[in-house]
Amino acid sequence: MSKHGFFQITQKLFLRNGNQLLVLRDRKSGHGDLPGGRMNEDEFFSDWSESIFREVSEELGDQIKIDVNPEPIFIHKHRVNDGNFPCVIIAYSAKLVGGIIQLSDEHDFMDWVDVTTFDPSNLFSEYMLDAVQLYLKKYA
Repeated sequence: MSKHGFFQITQKLFLRNGNQLLVLRDRKSGHGDLPGGRMNEDEFFSDWSESIFREVSEELGDQIKIDVNPEPIFIHKHRVNDGNFPCVIIAYSAKLVGGIIQLSDEHDFMDWVDVTTFDPSNLFSEYMLDAVQLYLKKYA
């Protein structure tokens, strides 16, 4: 008899500025990443957007202003690089409103890429690559 699995939840943003999409690279793994991250245990029963804004503030600084659509655009499987935990990505679309990005030490690279021409396979891998390809196919 199989047992129920326990999975972490990570919320990721497809952050756009017009046709430009913000992509990051995880410093530890060297793999492509998107803004956002795992929900803390104490955030589960709160408003989930608080978790998103905490992660964005941690990763992109508190000078950035964004508008997040609270309706998820899709859900995808993932393995978190740190510890290889099975995880569920809840993906959201967001728009840059203004401000300056101050990249945290979690990421060592960022770029605004054109959604109509970007090839994610040079930066992203595994499930994150699948998720970015899915996004580009639907929303580019």
